[in-house]
Amino acid sequence: MQEMGKTLLSIRSHFNGLTKTEQKVAQYILENAQDLIYDSVTELAEKADVGETTVLRFCRKMKFQGFQDFKLSLAQDLVKPTDHIHEEIAEDDDPLTLSHKIIGTHLRTLEQTRELVNEDQLTQAIHALTEASNIHFFGVGSSGLTATQGAHSFARIGKNSMANTDTHFQAMQASLMNKGDVAVGLSISGSTKDTIDNLNIAKKAGARIIAITSNARSPITKVADIVLIMVGRENPLQGSSLAAKISQLAIIDILNVAVSLKMKNEAIKYREITAKATSDKLY
Repeated sequence: MQEMGKTLLSIRSHFNGLTKTEQKVAQYILENAQDLIYDSVTELAEKADVGETTVLRFCRKMKFQGFQDFKLSLAQDLVKPTDHIHEEIAEDDDPLTLSHKIIGTHLRTLEQTRELVNEDQLTQAIHALTEASNIHFFGVGSSGLTATQGAHSFARIGKNSMANTDTHFQAMQASLMNKGDVAVGLSISGSTKDTIDNLNIAKKAGARIIAITSNARSPITKVADIVLIMVGRENPLQGSSLAAKISQLAIIDILNVAVSLKMKNEAIKYREITAKATSDKLY
């Protein structure tokens, strides 16, 4: 049995000083700590049968800045050093075994993502992107890189698409969106504050919102008109999990190919135009 870490010990020592509803949160955490590091604040609130404000109040009472700060501390207690790199890696794995495990995980992640794709939500997303006047991709950190790739792939088929990794520029671009535009928000956790704030700005401006996340019960889904679920279980120490990024990119690729098919010859024409524009950059 794993030794209890300092975060759980602190919760246990403060238990009697918590309110009844805060004790429900504490009890759930004590009994389900290993799984909790993958949950959003919304999911924990639902599982503990309390409101999200109770969870946040509990975190502050335990001297954490917020839920993510609490999860990071908990993860540091629970996760072994090798788990920081990859869940199935063992310290004595040889290079070939290592490669098989990592690629195997990527394959399982894609297979699980395929199973989670909702046909109705996917159809709505494809239609919205096909008809969009402008497409803005929003993401920060690791998801910001995926957002940039998303904008690039749609630009190549002639869609006016863009992504900016600076959150201030994102906010400005979001405020200038209109009805007929689509904002695509990328957040593996579904709890990335900057991304959600900018999606809210875009929605108020009239844009339609598509969220791509691994958490079906998370804050980003509340602002979204369309939600596409991908698999990417990341604990707070795996903020740039490549498996999760591959899963995000798979969803982007599905959308891009589907929109290309809807655009037919127009997409082919723009692919040729953009290819010629960059051809002189090659030797």
